[in-house]
Amino acid sequence: MQDLDEYDYRLLDALQRDSGLSRAELAERVRLSESQVARRRAVLEQGGFIRRYRAEIDAKATGFSVTAFIHVKLHGHSKGNAQHFAELVQTASGILEAHAVTGDFDYLLKIRVRDLQALQQFIADVLLAHSAVDRVRSEIVLETLREDQLLDFHY
Repeated sequence: MQDLDEYDYRLLDALQRDSGLSRAELAERVRLSESQVARRRAVLEQGGFIRRYRAEIDAKATGFSVTAFIHVKLHGHSKGNAQHFAELVQTASGILEAHAVTGDFDYLLKIRVRDLQALQQFIADVLLAHSAVDRVRSEIVLETLREDQLLDFHY
């Protein structure tokens, strides 16, 4: 794995906050020349430090008003069940995050759907209908106090 320096972290921080910055704007924020910024950016992309660029969409403004966390317990802890469930997670729409966790349940999903009916349909038709799933417990978000994907680079 490549060692990152102060300039790499500055570049990553600027890009995670606004990936649409021009090369000149990035150079100003990172305090390097445009050519150095372009070279470093390419190295960070090729090295897998930057996975992709995308727009941050306001979920509520686009009609996705319900966020829920769903705890999922599998029927058993076989490798086959886990793989079968992982395949579902990769293909099911609405899942924003999926994590294997410790505790009473095996997985924690974060989903966003248009309304409570869509949440109920997701639980019944996607999760409980899946052969590997034993039970689920859902928690509906009433208010989001903070939500971002920004890493805190200390440089």
